[in-house]
Amino acid sequence: MSDKLEWMNRHFVLLRHKTLNDVCNIEGYKIRPDLLSFFADRTDAEEIVWKFADAERWKCACELMAYMAHRRAAVWWGYRCVLSLYEELQEVPAEDRDIDSIAASFEPTVPDFAKVEPPKGNPARLNEVMAMLEESKGVLNDMKKKVKPEIMAEVEEAIQYAFDIFKEANGIDPMEALKKALEIESRPQPVDPNSPIFKASDQLEAQLQAVRKETLDTIHAVIPPKVPAHQKQVSDDAMQAVYRWVVAPDEVNSKKAMDIGNECADTPAGLLSLCAFWAGGNLMPLGSQVIPTPAGLAANGLTQVLLMCALHKGGTRKLKERYKHYFNLGVEVLTGKSNWDESVVEGEAPHDAEKDALSEPEEPAEETADEKQDEKSKAFVYKRWKPKKGTEQ
Repeated sequence: MSDKLEWMNRHFVLLRHKTLNDVCNIEGYKIRPDLLSFFADRTDAEEIVWKFADAERWKCACELMAYMAHRRAAVWWGYRCVLSLYEELQEVPAEDRDIDSIAASFEPTVPDFAKVEPPKGNPARLNEVMAMLEESKGVLNDMKKKVKPEIMAEVEEAIQYAFDIFKEANGIDPMEALKKALEIESRPQPVDPNSPIFKASDQLEAQLQAVRKETLDTIHAVIPPKVPAHQKQVSDDAMQAVYRWVVAPDEVNSKKAMDIGNECADTPAGLLSLCAFWAGGNLMPLGSQVIPTPAGLAANGLTQVLLMCALHKGGTRKLKERYKHYFNLGVEVLTGKSNWDESVVEGEAPHDAEKDALSEPEEPAEETADEKQDEKSKAFVYKRWKPKKGTEQ
């Protein structure tokens, strides 16, 4: 109930579309058949968002918000979500699996709870059984003495006939088979190292190793090895490109966002950089001709950014917890509570501030003339593109 009270009297102001009709017809938002009950008899898209929130369908709420939001605000929302993921990964880093460790051993791994110790021999039990057999023989001999000789002869003849049939079928006398069965418990049977099953096992393992090597060679040929320092640099560049576009959404920054995003589109920051480019509305920045961005491209890209963040390995939150957190960040952005104004005034992007907070303090190095000039240029850009309250770009 407390969450619902927090949402009361909140209205989205940084919207591109207000009605469900515009969200579907202009941006191309598709209503899933399993969610029709949330849309029944409703035309206000914001009302549907809160219906999703009441039902704790955070992913659905985030997707609809991405199509409704003002594009510049939507990119800022995505920027904050990626930053949130980075904060999680600082606490619990993701563990990347070494490709070369795939199928390194073909020995099955049996969990402790499933391990069963092989039965051990019990000489006392064997002696007890043998004593019972001897006792049974004595009882049988006593019974034989009480039976008429001609009848006993017929019984023994029938028993011998049955034993002969058993021996002909199995190659061993029943009594000898019984003795061997009892001896197995105390004397394990020798293992033949030249058994065909061992040769077949070696052949199968050789085949598996050949397939493994071919698979690893294919993976290495298609997926280049990761260089952590390079990955971090590219990710930082993408976040910088996104932030610069949010602060100054002109064609120059759109072109930079496109170029950097194409380098790492398989990462949340890289895809978000492409979203910033798509949000600009022109697929040919700095060109003589304007090619409009397809409807819903930027919104669809943002939903994929949120999905990549929610599914990312490591971190401190589960998927549903992340989507709930991203929803709350989106509410802060769309209601105007969160924006880039403060960071522009301070002259430091949030991702730069986060890096400074995590890095160890170092002795300040003397700036070169080029670095001083670059800082002046940055300050000029931030000051020039400081957004004015009540205006949209």
